[in-house]
Amino acid sequence: MREALDVLRPYWPALLALLALIAVRRALRAAYLRWTGGRPPTRRATREERLLTGARGRMAWSVARWLAAAVVLAGATGFGLFVLLGTPRLPSSDSFTTAELLELLKIGLAVVGGLGAVVALAVAYRRQQVSEAAHHIATRQEERERTKFHNERYGAAAEQLGHERFAVRLAGVHAMISLADDWPAQRQICVDVLCAYLRTPVPEDDPNEAEVRQVVLTALLEHEWPNGGAPTVDLRNARLVDLDMANRVFKGTFIFDNARFGGARTSFEGAEFLGRTSFRGAEFTAHRTVFSAASAVRADLDFTGATFAGGSVDFTHARLSEASVHFERVRVDGTAFDFRGTELSGSTLSFRRAHLRDTALSLAHVILGRRLGRVGVLRLSEVDAERTAIDFESCRLVNAVVEVREARFADCRLEHFPTGEQVVVLRDEGAEPAEFAAELRAVLGAGDREAPGTGRA
Repeated sequence: MREALDVLRPYWPALLALLALIAVRRALRAAYLRWTGGRPPTRRATREERLLTGARGRMAWSVARWLAAAVVLAGATGFGLFVLLGTPRLPSSDSFTTAELLELLKIGLAVVGGLGAVVALAVAYRRQQVSEAAHHIATRQEERERTKFHNERYGAAAEQLGHERFAVRLAGVHAMISLADDWPAQRQICVDVLCAYLRTPVPEDDPNEAEVRQVVLTALLEHEWPNGGAPTVDLRNARLVDLDMANRVFKGTFIFDNARFGGARTSFEGAEFLGRTSFRGAEFTAHRTVFSAASAVRADLDFTGATFAGGSVDFTHARLSEASVHFERVRVDGTAFDFRGTELSGSTLSFRRAHLRDTALSLAHVILGRRLGRVGVLRLSEVDAERTAIDFESCRLVNAVVEVREARFADCRLEHFPTGEQVVVLRDEGAEPAEFAAELRAVLGAGDREAPGTGRA
C-alpha cells in the first residue's frame, strides 16, 4: 500500500488541480444561472429548453466565462506539468540568453493568441446558439400559426356539419376529412366528430339526411389515410338504417358496439376485413343482414353478445383465412344463419354460449380446415339451443375441430351429411342429450377427441 502511495504522490497536485477546476466550473455555472434567472437543466430537459438556456445572457458574459475556463485550464495544466517535472527552479534573469528570451516571448505571444482564439471560438459558438434558438422560436411560432389555422378550419367544418341545408352539411363532411388529412396529430378527433354525427338521431323531417350519413360512412371507409395510418372508427350506440357497406374495405379498427342495424337490409356484401371489427352487443333487426362473399384475412369479427331478430343472416361464400368470427353469447330468435359455401382456412367460427331459438344453422358446402397444418374450428360449446336445425349437406371437414362441450340441444335435428372422407375431431364432453351427441358423431364420422394430427401414444 505504501509503495502505491509513493507512486501516486507526484500526481496528487494534478488531481487536486482537476478537482479545483471542476469546482470552479460549477461555481461559475451557478453564478451565471442565478444572474440570468435560469434554472439548471435536468436530465429530462427538452431540446427546446437547452437551446433557449444557451442563448440567454449577454455576449460579454459568455466570452468572460469561456476566458475564465481557458485560464483555469491553462493554469491547471501548467501546474500539473510543473509538478510532474519535479518542481524545477527557474534560473535567474541574468542567466537567460537572447535566444532564450526570444523563445519566452514567442511562448507569451502564443498564449495571447490562444486567448484570442478562445474569444473568437466563444463568439462563434454564442452566435450559433443564438441562431439555433431563433430558428427554433420561428419554427415553434410557425407551428402555433398552423395549429391556429387548423383550429379555425375545425370550427368551420363543425359548424357546417350542424347546418340546416343539405349541401352545406355535405361540404362539412368533406372539409372535416380534408382537415384530418392535413392534421395527423388531431386526426382521431376529426374522425370522432364524424362518428358522433352518425350517432345522433336521424331527423324525421329531413329526407336528405340518410344520404349525408352514407357519404360520411363512405368517406371513413374509402379514404386513404397518409402519415400515421387509419384512425379508429367508433360508432358505438349508433342507429343505422338500411346500412350499405357492400364491397368496402375495413382497414384498422371499426367499433359498432351496441349499435342498432334496422330497416329492410343491412349489407356488408363483398366487404374486405383486414383488421378488427367489433359488433359486441349490437342489435340486428333488419330483415336481411348480408355478409355474403365477404373476406377476412388475419382479421377479427366480434359479434359477442349481439342480438339477431331479423329474418336471416347471410354469410354465403365468405372467405375466412386465419380469421376469427365470434358469435359468443349471441341471442338468436327465429333467424336463419346461412354459411353455405363458406371457406374457413385456419379460422375459428364460434357460437360458444349462444342462445338459439327456432334457428336454422346451414353449414352446407362449407369447407372447414382445408389446408394441413391450419386447423379450422367450429365451436358450439355451452350452446343453449331449442328447435334448431343444423345442416351439414356436402360439408367438407379437413383438419377440423368441432366442439359441442356442455352444449344443450333440445328438440334439435341434424340435416344431411358431410361429403367425402372427413378428418375431424369432435369434442362432445357433457353434451345433451346424449342421443344428439351420438348422432352428431356418426354424421361427422369422428372417433377421436384429440386434435387432428396429434394422435395418441
